[in-house]
Order: sequence, then C-alpha cells, then structure tokens
Amino acid sequence: MEIRQLVSFKEIVEQGSFSKAAQVLNYAQSSVTSHVRAIEDFYERPVFDRLGKRVVLNSFGEQLYHMVLPLLAGYDDLCALKQDVGEPAGPLRIGVPESTMLYRLSPVLKEYKLLYPGVDIIMQNSICPVMRRLLREGKLDMAILLDRVVEEDELVCRSIFDEPMCVVLPREYPADELINSPAHAILYTEAGCCYREIFAQLLAKQGIETGNIIETASVEVIKQYLLCNLGVSFLPEVVVRKELESGKLRAIPWESIDPVRVQIVHHKDKWISPAMAEFIRLLEAASLAWE
Repeated sequence: MEIRQLVSFKEIVEQGSFSKAAQVLNYAQSSVTSHVRAIEDFYERPVFDRLGKRVVLNSFGEQLYHMVLPLLAGYDDLCALKQDVGEPAGPLRIGVPESTMLYRLSPVLKEYKLLYPGVDIIMQNSICPVMRRLLREGKLDMAILLDRVVEEDELVCRSIFDEPMCVVLPREYPADELINSPAHAILYTEAGCCYREIFAQLLAKQGIETGNIIETASVEVIKQYLLCNLGVSFLPEVVVRKELESGKLRAIPWESIDPVRVQIVHHKDKWISPAMAEFIRLLEAASLAWE
C-alpha cells in the first residue's frame, strides 16, 4: 500500500465520487480505481459499498478514513521539509472566524504577502468548534479562534487579545438598554458561535423574549440588518466601530471575568513550519496595537 493510494482514497471520500477525485488529482479514473482496489486487496475487505452507480463509504472505510487524515497531514509536513527553511513557502491553511478575518487580519496579510509571496495562504471561515475539529484531523495548520478559552489535550492555545464585545442596538431602538420590543428581532450568529451563546444567556438573564429570531452566519449581514432597524445583536465592537462613532448604531458594552479572546491554536504534534512561524510572529506583533 502506497501514500498515493491513500491520497486517492481520501479524495474520493471528500469529493464524493471516483470521477471528481480523478479530476482533482489529475489522474485517469482507472488509476484512482486501481488505487482503491490495491487498498482493498491489502486489507482483504472493501472500503466502499457499491450501490448501483453510487459508492458509499462503509464502516471499515469510515474507520480507515479517520486514521488516514493525520497520516497524510504528517506526510505533508515531511514534504515541507524540502523547502528552504530560510524562506517560507508552500501552502498555509488557516481557520479564521469572519469578524476576525475582516476586521483584524488585513494588515497582517498585507505585510505577510509582501515578505513571503511564495506562501499560498488558504483561509477557511468557520465557527470555533468546527475549526478545532479540523485542527485535530490535520485539515488546518493553525486557527485564529475568537472564543472563550477551552482547554484540549490535543491542541496548543495561546491567547493574544481580549476582544471587546457589545450588545448592538439600532439608532431607532426605543431604549438605552435591552427591553422586550416586538418590533425588533433577535439577530443571532450561527449555532456553535461562542458569542451567540453569551447573547442568549444575557437575554435570558434580563427576561427578554426570544420568539422573534433571525439567524445568519455573516456578521456583515447582521450589521446591515441593525442599520435597517430590524433587530438587536451581540457582536465584537470592532465590527460596528465606525457605525457607533458616526451615531448610526448604539451599543451597550459587555464585560466579563471570562472574556472572548483572540487565540492562536494548533495541534500539539504539528510541525511549526517557517511559513506558520512567521505568520504567528506578525499576528502577535500586530495584536499589540489592537483596540
């Protein structure tokens, strides 16, 4: 059994078909098929169930897939050793929540790409629980989380900034504090977002009705809804800073002994490549000037 065969197997699972995997890998479909056949011959059992024209991962294939992920991630690290350690290069896979990506990272990315144009930065926007899972599976090199600190045995976490959070009110809201206002919806970020959970707790504590909800994964959409007087929300202050300064929105600051923090996270067994080390260095330096 060879690495290329496992790569083909992984790609078939993730693309959902032999033909799509062959296209991604630039192989003939017969080559991809032979790679899977070699794996099945090695284990003397199938990894897919053939259901008519469909192939479905079976229970053994599922077990194999989850074991293959960290193996191939380690193989990528081995290949990266070929790069000149003095000059960061190659792909760098980073998970980042939308608000941090939009309002904190632009200067860091600009400086990084000027210094290291040979690094291909692949950014994935997702909620923190998903990014933690992707780190454990080796699908991300690092993540920049916006969350309360969560200790995990497999992950190394370094907090770099306490992100100011606030309850955001439309300019037309009928009070300077949260009240039951039938004309205003609760504007939630997606389920699994840590500050959605904080907002839900705040609403419950103050007895605010939550039957009128609009949920979206985009903080930019939420901001536009706030400007349209659709509802109230809970966001990083940096997302609405310009609108607060201009008077287009209003805010109630939020403070806690357990704040929402910007954190750099990677797997404890992850090799810190030159590309990754330089990104961390620039990010930590930039965070010193954040407000």
